[in-house]
Amino acid sequence: MNRLFTALVAAAALWIAACSGGGSTITPPPPTGKYGPSSLNGTYAFVTSGEAIASGATSATPFSRTGSFTANGSGVIQGGVYDLVDAGGTSTTSSAPNPIMGGSYTVSADGRGTLTFNVTSNGAPATINFAIVLTSTSGGFMMDETASGNQASTGSGNFVLQNSAAFASGVSGSYVFDFTGLDGTQPPGGPNPESLVGRFTASGGVITSGLEDANDNGSLTSSASITGNFVADPANTTAGRGTATIEGQTYAFYIVDSSRVRFISINSATTGPMLTGDAVAQSGGTPPPAPSGSFAFLVSGASANGGLTRVGRLSVSGSSLSNIIMDVNNGGSQTEFGSGSLSMGTIGYDPTTGRGTLSFQSSSVNVYSFVFYLSSPSSGVMQEVSGAPASGLAAVVADGSLAAQSGSPFSSSNISGPYAMSWSGLVTSGGSFADEEDLLAQATISNLNLSGTSDIFQFTGVTLNTDVGTSGQITLNGDGTSNNMMNVNLSGVAPIHMAVYIVNPQLAFFANRDNNGAMRIVAGVLEAQQ
Repeated sequence: MNRLFTALVAAAALWIAACSGGGSTITPPPPTGKYGPSSLNGTYAFVTSGEAIASGATSATPFSRTGSFTANGSGVIQGGVYDLVDAGGTSTTSSAPNPIMGGSYTVSADGRGTLTFNVTSNGAPATINFAIVLTSTSGGFMMDETASGNQASTGSGNFVLQNSAAFASGVSGSYVFDFTGLDGTQPPGGPNPESLVGRFTASGGVITSGLEDANDNGSLTSSASITGNFVADPANTTAGRGTATIEGQTYAFYIVDSSRVRFISINSATTGPMLTGDAVAQSGGTPPPAPSGSFAFLVSGASANGGLTRVGRLSVSGSSLSNIIMDVNNGGSQTEFGSGSLSMGTIGYDPTTGRGTLSFQSSSVNVYSFVFYLSSPSSGVMQEVSGAPASGLAAVVADGSLAAQSGSPFSSSNISGPYAMSWSGLVTSGGSFADEEDLLAQATISNLNLSGTSDIFQFTGVTLNTDVGTSGQITLNGDGTSNNMMNVNLSGVAPIHMAVYIVNPQLAFFANRDNNGAMRIVAGVLEAQQ
């Protein structure tokens, strides 16, 4: 079972240019907007997940980075630290994160830019290069696009402005978390996809109460109690770094502010899991009240068929679900479950823990089941638990977001202006899914037409294309709360067709809906720039 966003095997010799396909030439528009170098000013916590390949190697290794960097507002990275873990478990140690000795960055008027970290790799000076798109001065999306003679790495992620005033309080309060990645099983049986979602309350550096749902390669642990502790790192106080032990697993963490903490697993041996994710403070009640109204959702991960995405929407009323619509890409095979295709929707919620379950089905043997934890009345994390071994169905490991829809009816009048777009997943090469694809773009939407510029990195063969002219169209279905279409055109590439579900005029979830041009399993986010 392969994980969607961190493909386990990359065979560079198989590369066939999957980006080819006879699309028209698109000239990137000149950058316009309100951003500039001064828009990136402060200390930011970042995360990216992807894969790396060394010179001469025939396979890539999935890995994740989480850390903190400081930008001075005029193009200079003043320093920082980061933790790294790869598939199999090799990682930084709890007391020695990797230093960022300096670097540089650029930001254009449209919020697109570059970010370079000066680091040490295998004892020699090296650089890590990223593309960035600001969604505001408080953060944005980033894409690893390092491609040197010694090593190449790719991966998608984001960065968020840190508030140092929150560091002294440590991890305190009630949080909902979603940690995802790979377990510590070693070859030939692993590593395997793993997802952990749950809730904890922390006080005085200790988890005083908590619950966790684990899905490790389809083996489920439901609503289990968890314990843990948090310790600040005195050598890296300006980064908000510390270490945590949760249910026996060690993590490095970076405090963003009083409402968010970023985690990455670290291992004392060269074996262990590769997990990253955020813990978000609960608001609107601890826990929030039961969900009600219309919600959009996006989960991604893996099934027995390969990479998996599910994007959709549903309406919640009491213990019932209605108006359930979903687009699925399972191992490259797409299915659209339109109006009336999904039924028997039920939902349950525990008001004392904030944990809920929901399910619906397309037939008596195709039941889709999920666990969720609300971080607010309008948002939460969810984990798919369909296909547990006891059910006799194929195992699924996937997780993601649940978000209340608001601001409808959606139309060209309220979906308008500058947006950042990021997607990640798998793309085919030579007829079988080969490796990771990441895209980062900025586009202006006018009359539901997109015009902008992208960077796209297809990792097999280390094919990076920057400053790619980008256009497209969004076609709304009714009031826009159901499944809509978004065609994305990249210069010289066959149009890429997406199913898009709008959360609100500032945010949408999407995933590819067919194999036009190349077989893909990708999913992403479209977010308005502020």
